[in-house]
Amino acid sequence: MRKSLLFKTSGQIICIFATAVALFPLALMLIRSFQGEGAHNYVRVFETVNLAPNFLTSLLVVFGTLLIVSAVAAMAAFAFSKLNFPFKKAIYYTLLTGMMIPTSALIFPLFQIVKGLSLNNTPFSLIFPYATLNCCFNLMVLKNYFDALPNEVMESARIDGASKGKIFTSIMMPIAIPGLAFVLIQTFLNAWNELQMAMIFINDTSVQPISVVPLRFTQTAGVQGFPLEVMYAALVVCLSPIAIFYFFGSRFLIEGLTQGAIKG
Repeated sequence: MRKSLLFKTSGQIICIFATAVALFPLALMLIRSFQGEGAHNYVRVFETVNLAPNFLTSLLVVFGTLLIVSAVAAMAAFAFSKLNFPFKKAIYYTLLTGMMIPTSALIFPLFQIVKGLSLNNTPFSLIFPYATLNCCFNLMVLKNYFDALPNEVMESARIDGASKGKIFTSIMMPIAIPGLAFVLIQTFLNAWNELQMAMIFINDTSVQPISVVPLRFTQTAGVQGFPLEVMYAALVVCLSPIAIFYFFGSRFLIEGLTQGAIKG
């Protein structure tokens, strides 16, 4: 009994400590952003940098990536889970090896492809690489969802005359909505936060994604002698969409991660 209580107390202390460590930088950033001139720090951010084109680029990149990833990963997961075709397992595990390749190792070949297609300095230069890099993991998550669904559901639909496309759109996808929600949220966070390719593939600073703006603002603020509080305010502005999105979607993230990891 005492050992159980000690273990439970130790676990709670560790969780509280880990939460405090994770939230401390965010709390410090928010507090410091209101020091000095208070809310006027945020006004100076928008006076210094026109963020509208950067937000627009991020939105185009994110929603373009979401569209491709959700469609490709869902259809591929359904095929690998419920359909039979030659070399299915070999192809599936070959695709999963893409998760083991570091992103930094792919930047140069992806840049050569993007440049060869004359897509650099456009949102499309990031949409296709982001979609490619996010498909493998999300394919695995959705496949595990479809694996957990009994095959009898498909057999009953086939007896009723439903085609494979009808089964996918009308039966499988509605059941796998939690998994799809996880895929969308996880892809959104990855695409919104990515920095390396955003800096390399789009050289025009006026249309770079919002993830690059804090770095650019730091350089501008350093030249113009802006106080540190203004740079904190810039970070808060750029991170606000992520915080809002995560606040409303965290339930789907947890549900998708736990259920997607269980193979029925």
